Amino acid sequence: MESLNYSQDKLSHALMAELAQHTEALSLPRLCKRLRVRQSTLLRCIAYLGEESIGQHKGAGWVHLQQDGERSLVSLTKEGRRVCEATTGKSDGESATLAGVVSRKVQRHAFSNHVAEDLMDQIAQEVPVALVYNGISHAVMLATPLDMEDFALGFSLSEAIVDDVSEIYDMECQQNPEVQGIEVHVQISTARFAALKERRRHLAGNTGCGLCGKDSLQALQMHLPAIKTGPVQQLSRASLLRALGSLSSLQAVNLHTGAVHAAAWVDMQGEILVLREDVGRHNALDKLLGALATPKVKPKSSAEGFVLMSSRLSYELVQKAARANIAILAALSAPTALAIELAEQAGICLIGFVRQHGYVVYTHPERLLAE
Repeated sequence: MESLNYSQDKLSHALMAELAQHTEALSLPRLCKRLRVRQSTLLRCIAYLGEESIGQHKGAGWVHLQQDGERSLVSLTKEGRRVCEATTGKSDGESATLAGVVSRKVQRHAFSNHVAEDLMDQIAQEVPVALVYNGISHAVMLATPLDMEDFALGFSLSEAIVDDVSEIYDMECQQNPEVQGIEVHVQISTARFAALKERRRHLAGNTGCGLCGKDSLQALQMHLPAIKTGPVQQLSRASLLRALGSLSSLQAVNLHTGAVHAAAWVDMQGEILVLREDVGRHNALDKLLGALATPKVKPKSSAEGFVLMSSRLSYELVQKAARANIAILAALSAPTALAIELAEQAGICLIGFVRQHGYVVYTHPERLLAE
């Protein structure tokens, strides 16, 4: 079963929302009519959200399809209803919004007819986030307002502002209503703050640029030392495929909006242990790295694993992975030439175009199990 694209992720959300409003099962033709899709399209979505395994890939287990004579009936499973209630914070058909998501009135058009439909859609938020160290604003990023402490911690580690979590003494998130943004105040050790002031810069980040705020070419680290790891367990194709099969179903914000990236920590058996989302792929990875460094999550990441991302692989993602001693970095899209060069230097196995039918290995194939 291939990964869902943008429109199919939107359909998954619409299907779940429609089923959540009913306690009884709905007929397949009725659902097709209400969601304005073909039966074949809806069946593919139901398979993705369903309980059965298709090939090696197990569905999310949220939707149940059953036959009642000649009728096909669709309903939410207990797990599916729990997911809907946890996502919205309300049940019984009440409307609410997932954190990091806002509702907006939109107009939907279909090429198959000339009818315009006004409806409420779910949109990913993108707000300014200022990272303030010891009272001094160091960076302003545009990010999805989710997991802000993970973001600040991961950014601090991946940008070498601190070398260890112990050098962060306190962290507090504050809303700034004047700019509708967030300030994350981080208190770091005196020694690390002194080092930060030496290279202090104002960083204006966005979702498409990893160089913003660098004040000179010398500020770019184009040569990476090799990662410090022991003997690395080799990754099997089956594990990579298993992780791919469950990635989309764990992206709660993307399931609602189709607009955010994901970074996931996966064990060597292919189970996704931790996942973080953001409109910026760099932010998503920083959130993941921050989560992996926290005491509540660190035991999950103590064993060997790899990172799987929904985005392309740019050079700064390789830098962040190298900083975190990550030996394998995989993604659904392609890497850049500079990312490949840096991964080769750092000893990172870089994998792109991860799909149901295969993948492309760009560097250090010895980290993959020969099969």
